[in-house]
Amino acid sequence: MKQLLGKAHDPAFWAEVRESDVYRPLREGLLEKWEKEGRNPIPALNYSAYRRFHYDGDRDEYEKPYFARRRALDVCALLVLIYPENEEYMIQLMDLIYAVCDEYTWCLPAHQTELGKNNNRHIDLFAAETGMCLSEIYTLLSDRLEPLIADRIRVEIDRRIIQSFLDTTFFWERVGTNWAAVCAGSVSCTFMLMRPDLMPRVKERFTTAMRYFLGGFGPDGVCEEGFGYWCYGFGFFTVWADMYRTFTEGAEDWFKLDKVRAVAPFLSRMYLTEGCTVSFADAGRTGRYSPAVLHYLKDEYPDTVVVPDPAYMEMMDACGRWCTLLRSFTWLKAEYLTPAAEAAEEMVYYAPSVHWLVKRGKVYSFAAKGGHNAEPHNQHDIGSFILAKNGHQILTDPGSGVYTRQYFSGPRYTYVSCGSHGHSVPYFGTDADRAERGFFYGYQKDGKQFRARDVVFEEDTFTLDIAPAYGEEFVRRVTRTFTFTENGFTLRDEFDVDGGIPITERLVSLTPFEIGEGMATTDLATLVYDPKLYEVSTSVGDFRPDTPVYFLDLKLREGVTAFSVTVTV
Repeated sequence: MKQLLGKAHDPAFWAEVRESDVYRPLREGLLEKWEKEGRNPIPALNYSAYRRFHYDGDRDEYEKPYFARRRALDVCALLVLIYPENEEYMIQLMDLIYAVCDEYTWCLPAHQTELGKNNNRHIDLFAAETGMCLSEIYTLLSDRLEPLIADRIRVEIDRRIIQSFLDTTFFWERVGTNWAAVCAGSVSCTFMLMRPDLMPRVKERFTTAMRYFLGGFGPDGVCEEGFGYWCYGFGFFTVWADMYRTFTEGAEDWFKLDKVRAVAPFLSRMYLTEGCTVSFADAGRTGRYSPAVLHYLKDEYPDTVVVPDPAYMEMMDACGRWCTLLRSFTWLKAEYLTPAAEAAEEMVYYAPSVHWLVKRGKVYSFAAKGGHNAEPHNQHDIGSFILAKNGHQILTDPGSGVYTRQYFSGPRYTYVSCGSHGHSVPYFGTDADRAERGFFYGYQKDGKQFRARDVVFEEDTFTLDIAPAYGEEFVRRVTRTFTFTENGFTLRDEFDVDGGIPITERLVSLTPFEIGEGMATTDLATLVYDPKLYEVSTSVGDFRPDTPVYFLDLKLREGVTAFSVTVTV
């Protein structure tokens, strides 16, 4: 069989990992994880936790032990490869494999369509990942696993992944999101490792899914799902494309595609200041990256991919993703472990197809977006912006909220994290109007027709009309213009709105606003405005249980048709 896992097949490589100072931080990280949860009793997955998502929308009670199992599995498998003489690691690894093979389903409850039907062969993101994880562990360690454990892996992969895929057509085979890359990539890798004889029969389904995945990116290569979903989806795509190139002996090389070349630099463009990242869509305000993926892509595209500061590396995330953990060792390049000067350089990146602007400067960093309100992991955020300095956001896009059933269903846009009322954009009307006419009266609305128009970026200005995002006849035009200076920017909104309609500008921060005469301060920023033109108030919004956000509202006085604030840091 071809060496589809590269250096991972070579005992001499693992001896180097065991002894070389280059790998010391990764080794120490694994051993810390072993002490923290790898050697612990295996957490139970019970029905009462499984059913909660279907009854009250909670995901944590089941997912916490589910992912704890996978983190422990990953840690033990790596330690077995690095320290083959340590029997404790092997015994715990086999116990974990046995437990995972015993699970009713490898899917999360959130991805099972119904509670009342026995369907434990469904393939979601995490079933696909589990199958790939076990297939790679089997490929590397089957000669050292006890026969029953090795056979259980073969049987369960055949039943839950191979036969399930042969028998079923899945929705994720034709979607332009991370689902296509993660599911199709993981299942394809499992076929290549466990049943390469079947690949001629199914490979077109996998390559079709990958074409759909890449089709979800515009020509600029922006991941509209957000920073973390680039790490997730494009990370799995990279792993798959590498293995598929080896499997086809170089005949099919997806890294030569222009679209892949365009998407590869995205992550490094999303770092604003230190570890602070652009948090549009369901992204976090800080971001870590896999050294596996970034080091690999840097070798493929040395002229465009920039490896961020190694301080922001993460070899394994909270979900315990084996494929990038393994490759954090096998794809690691020592030359990329020294901070590159280019990672901290000033940068201006504008993606016209989606209206994303990112500016990284000496004094501050900034991001703003247009786009439309039907993006993947969409939020009502047309015209939203971020001001960042010293490793955190000052004026913020809150980013991802708490994932529950409700978060991905009807109430989504009532949450501060997703609705326009939680972003630095204007709103119209009053709370009394919304109580009478419906929650979204005067807020942005959901759908591709609710979008920015007339978007123009020039050297020192970014202008867009965000009126169509509101879908109200009385809002004809809202021309939002950012004008940039060395120490900040001026935001000006010009309104063409029916008379008598209240207009309020909202600015959002992670720290409270303090109000002075004609000014407000928050954290490192000072906001200056004409106090004669606005009624000023502050309030607090519930973003996450432990993370409030703070609102500064400036209501335009009667007859005022423009808003202006100058922000300096």
